[in-house]
Amino acid sequence: MPQVKVADKVDKDKIAQFVTTIKNAEQQVGEHIIGALQHEDTVAVITTVMMGPDGEQRVVSAALNPLRLQQVQEILEAAAVEREEEEPCVGFHCLVKAKPPQS
Repeated sequence: MPQVKVADKVDKDKIAQFVTTIKNAEQQVGEHIIGALQHEDTVAVITTVMMGPDGEQRVVSAALNPLRLQQVQEILEAAAVEREEEEPCVGFHCLVKAKPPQS
């Protein structure tokens, strides 16, 4: 099982993060989700892939409490309104372009 880094003492006002170097993305994402859902007050998990300072790709997941989930939903709703229609998404990868300003 890959080593998942989680802060020992998490400030309840901050988002708990789960970070591992990518070796088996499907397994790691699953482990992050399970770990995050066991974190206190977590109702959802958001996961992405990012480049680490050492050049390695990392799976990063954040445990969302009800307030943070509401904020994410508001951002997604605003993005849907501002979204310019494009080619369909490929898997879970979607490019969201802003609409040009209307006069």
